Amino acid sequence: MNPKWKWLYYLVAPGLMLWLAWPPIGIFVCLFLGFIPLFQLEEDYRDKQTWKWWLLLYGALFFWNLFTTWWVWNSTGVGAAVMLLLNSLFMTIPWMLYRRAARKWGDPAVYLLVVFWLLYEYLHHRWDLSWPWLTLGNGLASAPWLVQWYDITGTLGGSAFILAMNVLIWKAWKTRQKFYYIIAPGLFVFVWLSSVFNAWKWQKTVTPDRSLKVALCQPSYDPWNEKFVRESSDMVAEMMALSKRVVDKNTYLLVWPETSITASVDVDHAKQHPDVAALFQFSRQFPNLNILTGADMQQVYENCTVRPNETARKTQDPTLWWNAYNSAFWLNHNGSVDWYHKSILVPGTEQMPFVQHFPWIEKLAIQLDDNSITGSLGKSPAPWVFDAGGFKAAPIICYESIYGDYTGRFVKDSADLLCIITNDAWWGNTPGYKQHLAYARLRAIEHRRWVVRSANTGISGFINPMGTLIKETQWWQKTAVSHTLEIDSKRKMTLYTRMGDTAWLIIFSSICLLLGVLYHLKLSRKKA
Repeated sequence: MNPKWKWLYYLVAPGLMLWLAWPPIGIFVCLFLGFIPLFQLEEDYRDKQTWKWWLLLYGALFFWNLFTTWWVWNSTGVGAAVMLLLNSLFMTIPWMLYRRAARKWGDPAVYLLVVFWLLYEYLHHRWDLSWPWLTLGNGLASAPWLVQWYDITGTLGGSAFILAMNVLIWKAWKTRQKFYYIIAPGLFVFVWLSSVFNAWKWQKTVTPDRSLKVALCQPSYDPWNEKFVRESSDMVAEMMALSKRVVDKNTYLLVWPETSITASVDVDHAKQHPDVAALFQFSRQFPNLNILTGADMQQVYENCTVRPNETARKTQDPTLWWNAYNSAFWLNHNGSVDWYHKSILVPGTEQMPFVQHFPWIEKLAIQLDDNSITGSLGKSPAPWVFDAGGFKAAPIICYESIYGDYTGRFVKDSADLLCIITNDAWWGNTPGYKQHLAYARLRAIEHRRWVVRSANTGISGFINPMGTLIKETQWWQKTAVSHTLEIDSKRKMTLYTRMGDTAWLIIFSSICLLLGVLYHLKLSRKKA
């Protein structure tokens, strides 16, 4: 390669390969090559000025973020710019740690990069600026046949596998040793066979003992000019008319998308809300029907001389405060109601980061449109499962569905099926909603539960515990569909559900550290 143009290769090649690997394009083998130019970059610049190396590294990671998640711009330009700049910056941290280690220990430090990157992904799932959309393990969502072992390790295991393949292919190309030429394809074959075996084992042991007819509605309302502009009661009436096409006396659950009820439902007087009353009247036509819908909710605090909590909002009355929520609302067939407030909120639009420490940050909140509520929303302190008597449903709201470990907390609370309600229409007809749908397939595999996905403009559908999408709708189609799910109510939790990410982070890190030490000792003996 001409040295004059090598900098362009470093800048563009990683982002291009990782973008090609990501859904919806899904040429997943590119995942195993995406970091190799960055290994070469570090080696070429190991004894040169750090700032030149860092600028090329940051540029490469920025292009990966840009190529893959540019669609966020459709919902918020400012939010997209901040996300692209900051997420690319955070991704440089494990590489900077790797550079310091490589300068001290040389080639064995490559195993430390795996540790640093897995630690970065783990922590990035768990703070106020969380944006784990580009978790490496998510990149394999286009190949569910290859990741049936995610019910053991989750996406963290996928990230470890992708990093290991990059390291092995890099070492094979660099050293030309037969060992790496054998071990790299050997690892892939081992993982593929593990996936085949795990899928066979699950299918052999599953014993469905309950049939549930479930319906979902996809109303396809424009979020900019219709959904938050029209009367909520009009849209609820339309959704009931759509739903009635597929709901009958044998339907146990009807699922509507995120914020289907846009006129705020008061937590303390939920049954008195006209939209809720209309839904109850609708449900009485079907004796077994439970309804799960997205709703804007609020809670009013009277006679408060001080702010009741960190997300409470002021009114003109100094003793009156209120909280806003993005909620999942449950109407039980026995006449009771329940709700769960979205707990993992989107930074910038639903939650201002670190506002509990720096209250002035609240003024920088991003408003999606003139009808949206600005400022941080309230949230439930923990996952909450809705109980219909014969089955339990997990209400997973939009952004929460990209968190495998958090989804597992619903399953630990005995959820029989995972209900994802979302409004992906903010992004338009872009790769965004397709990526979001692909991640839902990973949640089904990780926890071996059916996923019922109701999206405002699509794609909606049913995903079986193998990650196979069934009865999917078309983008921006007004429709309702139903499907009978075969539920294994006695099914045990998967190993990943029980262990979560923390245990696997420790296991993978320990393995990598051991390999690094052994490699270092081997090189030391050769030098001696």
